[in-house]
Amino acid sequence: MITDSLAKLNRSSRNSVFAALIVIAGVAMYNWIVSPHVTYLYAAQKYDSAVGKIVEKNKAITRELDGKKKELGKLRDQYSQRLGLLFTPDEAKEFFGDLQTIPEETGCTVYSLNLVVGKAGPKDKRSEDTSGMVANSALLSVSGQYNNIMKLLEKLQNRTQRVWVDSFKIEIIDFGSAQLKCDMTITIYTIKDREVTL
Repeated sequence: MITDSLAKLNRSSRNSVFAALIVIAGVAMYNWIVSPHVTYLYAAQKYDSAVGKIVEKNKAITRELDGKKKELGKLRDQYSQRLGLLFTPDEAKEFFGDLQTIPEETGCTVYSLNLVVGKAGPKDKRSEDTSGMVANSALLSVSGQYNNIMKLLEKLQNRTQRVWVDSFKIEIIDFGSAQLKCDMTITIYTIKDREVTL
């Protein structure tokens, strides 16, 4: 039937029908063969672009992480150095035990020495914070000449561990002998175990 209909057509109509069939076959072949490959190549291009963005983001994160690791290393070093400024509980007991003799070694006379339990430090309102540091204070009252009192302060300050002088009051006892009375509050910070905290 179709061949009979084609046979009845003139030559230019037959050429038009064959051209239409060739165009239809070409479009069908494009859709079956070429289009999937084009779609695949487009998807691969998008995949490469997405992977490239992920790689760049990964590099940026790695650079940031390296920077943070260096910063953390510096902070650890600073933390280790600062731990050396703190007393262990045993060192604190020894320090407060020697606090009676230290003024005498500098030529001062001790009037009174009172330990203050659980006193908050100058910068912290609590006596113990989350790092395990505890502030321990003593009220020390001594008498002596000006040079002797300065030697006492120097001896307290020149320790490996840090000793804070929170309050300091000095007054003249005797003009003739140049005797002075000095009341001071001394604070040290203890940490339970320096080695474990590192």
